[in-house]
Amino acid sequence: MDYFVPLQFDNRPVKLPIQVTGYKFNFLWPLKEDANILSRLVHNICLSVSVLCYIGTILGESTFISENISNIPAVAECLCTSFMGVQYIIRIFVLLRRQRPLRKLLQNFYRDIYFTYADDAALCKEINTVIRFMKMFTQFYYVPMMLILILYVYDVASIGLASPHKPFIYRMSFRWYDAQAPQQFIITAIYSGWLTISTVTLWTAEDYTLCLVLCHASFRYKKLRLDLQQLLEMARADLKSGETRCTNRNLHTAFRRRLCEIFQRQQLLNGFVAEAKAHFTYQIFYVMFFGVLLLCVVSFQFQNAPITVDSSKYISWLISQTAQFLLIGYFGQMLMDETTELRNSFYCCRWEDLLVHGDPHSNKLLLSDVKFAIMNSQEPIVLDGMKFFPLTYSTVSVALRSAVSYFMFLNTMNGEN
Repeated sequence: MDYFVPLQFDNRPVKLPIQVTGYKFNFLWPLKEDANILSRLVHNICLSVSVLCYIGTILGESTFISENISNIPAVAECLCTSFMGVQYIIRIFVLLRRQRPLRKLLQNFYRDIYFTYADDAALCKEINTVIRFMKMFTQFYYVPMMLILILYVYDVASIGLASPHKPFIYRMSFRWYDAQAPQQFIITAIYSGWLTISTVTLWTAEDYTLCLVLCHASFRYKKLRLDLQQLLEMARADLKSGETRCTNRNLHTAFRRRLCEIFQRQQLLNGFVAEAKAHFTYQIFYVMFFGVLLLCVVSFQFQNAPITVDSSKYISWLISQTAQFLLIGYFGQMLMDETTELRNSFYCCRWEDLLVHGDPHSNKLLLSDVKFAIMNSQEPIVLDGMKFFPLTYSTVSVALRSAVSYFMFLNTMNGEN
């Protein structure tokens, strides 16, 4: 298909990591603007089939819940996958609506924000260390998927296709066709199994993209802070390397020119982060909202189920869901911390060293520029989920506590029954 290929600032194509290819696997990666009609048609057909797999599985789960409403442990297990299915249908339609903004965001990110060794070798090395940690966490997302699929294949193989009581990969019930007949069962297993693969790959792709953008944007702010620390030295170096005489007035001018350059870079960076904030706000919302519910019901199911090999899928899912909260919270907090420190860096850029050498007019212009830069850096930048969930450690802490509270509530209800 004619998929969009992001380019770096030197027009080299970007090699996408395996996590990001989850968009393509789900037919949600943007196509090129000039993609041909055949590519668009095939892309839309594949995406429609994928959505139908979600709908069919959710309908089967809804029927199961209506038939077993009094069985809280069974309903809780079914709700786990129902929440996931509903969440990912929302994700799919949000991503469909934002194909152009996503393509533009990625274009701007890899061209202007993405750090390379040419920008700063030391910071790039530090970024790569953080990215390795992020890759390890996001690759662990695949573990629950593999366990669910392997255990399901083993269960079906143990019983055999001839059995009238073959298990489904999720808790499902079908009134509109005989899902236990061999051919219908295979079709049901394929489309419900596809949901497992689709869900995890899309989950991984979105989280990796969010964390990658936040990480590089945060280090761009850090680069601004480091340049502000060296601002006076850079102004002096400009005068020594140029033809302008090294006088107090010229030093003021060189310092202000460098200060304005950093401020302009900050404004461009702020514009990109505002664009990222508008794109990721939906993702952050449903990660926080549905994540709390999933932690609650999966914990409840794990507690009430006997300890068997099947328990491993609940354990790995709980670890992955908790890791997701901690991961996106870490990078959200990183961005907030860097933008908070930027205000102090403008104030501490050694502008006061120039006042004793400058005339009143030059000093007034310098103080005006510094004051303006500080005033425009007063508010830290915080991504949020539709203005309900700021992406910080404190929000993650509240979400985890809420999941525990709902878990205790489910336990109380189950005990009364």
